[in-house]
Amino acid sequence: MKRLFGSVFLFFVFVSVVSAQKYTISGYIKDAATGEVLIGASLYVPKLKVGAVTNAYGFYSLTLNADSVGLAIRFMGYKPVFKKIDLRKDIELNVGLQTLELGEVVITGSKASENVEKPQMGVIDVPITSVKELPAIFGEKDLFKVLQLLPGVQSGSEGSAGFYVRGGGADENLILLDEAVIYNPFHMAGFFSIFNGDAIKSVDLYKGGFPAQYGGRLSSIIDVSMKDGNDQGFHGEGGIGLISSRLMLEGPIVKNKVSFMVSARRTYLDVLIKPFLPVGTEAAYYFYDLNAKVNYIISDKDRVYLSGYMGADVLSTSFSSPGDTTGIGVSWGNSSATARWNHVFSPKLFANTTMIYDDYNFSINEQMNNQEAKIQSGIQDIGGKIDFDWFPSPLNHVKFGATYTYSEFIPSLVQGPAGSLGFANEQTKYVHNAAGYINDEYTYSEKWSFNIGLRAPYFDYKQTTYIEVEPRFTAKYALNKTTSLKASYAMMYQNIHLLSSTSISLPTDIWIPSSNIVKPEQSQQVSAGIFKNFLDNAFETSAEVYYKKSNNVIEYQPGTDIFFNPDIDNALYFGQGWSYGLELFIKKNVGKFTGWLGYTLSWANLQFDQLNNGDPFPATYDRRHDFSITGIYNFNKNWSFSTVFIYETGSSLTVPLGTYNVPWNTNSGYIQVLDYGAMNAYKLPPYNRLDIGIKYTKQHKRYQDEWRLDIYNAYSRENPYFVFIDPNYYDANANIVKSAAVQISIFPIIPTVSYNFKF
Repeated sequence: MKRLFGSVFLFFVFVSVVSAQKYTISGYIKDAATGEVLIGASLYVPKLKVGAVTNAYGFYSLTLNADSVGLAIRFMGYKPVFKKIDLRKDIELNVGLQTLELGEVVITGSKASENVEKPQMGVIDVPITSVKELPAIFGEKDLFKVLQLLPGVQSGSEGSAGFYVRGGGADENLILLDEAVIYNPFHMAGFFSIFNGDAIKSVDLYKGGFPAQYGGRLSSIIDVSMKDGNDQGFHGEGGIGLISSRLMLEGPIVKNKVSFMVSARRTYLDVLIKPFLPVGTEAAYYFYDLNAKVNYIISDKDRVYLSGYMGADVLSTSFSSPGDTTGIGVSWGNSSATARWNHVFSPKLFANTTMIYDDYNFSINEQMNNQEAKIQSGIQDIGGKIDFDWFPSPLNHVKFGATYTYSEFIPSLVQGPAGSLGFANEQTKYVHNAAGYINDEYTYSEKWSFNIGLRAPYFDYKQTTYIEVEPRFTAKYALNKTTSLKASYAMMYQNIHLLSSTSISLPTDIWIPSSNIVKPEQSQQVSAGIFKNFLDNAFETSAEVYYKKSNNVIEYQPGTDIFFNPDIDNALYFGQGWSYGLELFIKKNVGKFTGWLGYTLSWANLQFDQLNNGDPFPATYDRRHDFSITGIYNFNKNWSFSTVFIYETGSSLTVPLGTYNVPWNTNSGYIQVLDYGAMNAYKLPPYNRLDIGIKYTKQHKRYQDEWRLDIYNAYSRENPYFVFIDPNYYDANANIVKSAAVQISIFPIIPTVSYNFKF
């Protein structure tokens, strides 16, 4: 009896130990056809009602009690996979998902219910298919112009790719390309972004509730990842458009182990106009982009990524005469290089180590009478970072890490025949930036989950040091499986600042660091919202409200020469800003018709003691209403139709209320002076536009091609590009000459035909 009792006791002890034993399933989720890792793929155990999501490198980790479990793996646009697993030890499980036919579902690149389930708000996974499918000016598909169609994102001037997020300035957006900072992400004075859609895998826009791994800007993070390269077979795609052509190639160097991707784009306006130039005259303008990436899977625990970008705008003109050549050359562009090493320390601990180089440079070279002069501005970074993903349980995902960057700022450098002129080397500024962070995404119950983070940035320049603390917090309460309430708080600091003399992006804009005079900009943002999905996640909807307060906002004194000023810090004003609003978003993910509707009701104000008599005034892009609707309809495998409609309140403008005469000389001469009213008290006329796109696709035996017709501004509305005051405006109706505001519109209806191919 004692032996029997003892045996039974030992049996139950063994069973209890085994039942308490936990094991981990970990691995990568990827596209079975290309080998590209899938970011944000979901893994779910229905029996236990727990799950996990892949990180930025497609890695996941899920720790469970020893048991036989069913694991459902899903990613929008891919066939779901269900695995039966007998979990008696740690298991490494890599899964390849097959894509669905486009007619069955439109690929959006995100988990359908993530917007409701995750304790994260103010973030949008930008669908790359929309970047390629929606109509665009000159047929140039542009990531930033799709961002402008999202709620909370204001566009810049007519046709521009520039944008402003929740009342912030243009320099308050952190643009990352494979973790490297892009300081000037525009071509052609802001009309196009540098991002070639053929080379992009994913894009995430953060406009609030920022995770702790991000910092350095006040308003938004745009995190762009390049394709890794197809490790299963050789493929390519490209296109020929009105102003540019592009080509992307990818394939395996060693199948299932080493892959590459290379992409190039160039305009050819310079080639087209060359035959029409006068003899002895050379003139050219073009821009180009080059992306490249190599992905090496060393082992199941180690992977290496090498990626780079190079792009520039080049403008040149010259005139030759006997014995002399007069010419000027202007160029500006970005370059970046990133080396990343992924290492799996254990099934629960993943690390990514990154080395980063990035550079932005603007230069003017002038030659006259056999003499040369050069003007230069730019910024260069060299740095590194390490990020850890720790998965202690299905309820916790902890991210922590550190980053360091050494930067060289050259606000302005002037060189001439005799060497350095005026102010040169003393303008170079050497800066150290570092930060440490920790972030925990914690599921407390089926109803409550939290995202709690802390970031500590460090900045040092010329014996001026700033050490800050940035708390981050987001909470989610699930009303049911398809509805949740969320609230967030985030504090951000910014230690580098862009000085611009215009409302559009120009290469003459300069970056400067914080100093003992220029304090770090700071913002605090609170937001709350309700998120609801309908019809089995076919429709996503959300309503968010936000309030953001900013301190130490920078403006330069009127009339200041920001480019040739050796003491620019003392020519700046410092004030505060605040913005608040409501954002509504409805998105249809599946079916023949997909698209979204976005609406923003917002206010953005600034206040400086030295401007507008110290009274608050609207920011330039304080637009009360901003409405956009997009749609893509696939009639069949050959024909599709797309459209974009935009309506927004006009931007703010300072206008004169009248004129008065001021004595000019002793001969009783006078000049007319404009008497300006309050700053930005006038609104330009509302902006609205309809774009239409028609695409015909044909599948051949070895390749696929398509013809596109894009119609920009289909009803040819004369939207304002800018307004200026003409003191000698002739009013034909009154037959008088007077001062008047004159609107300039530059883009009427623009139809464009382009050809694309894929193999």
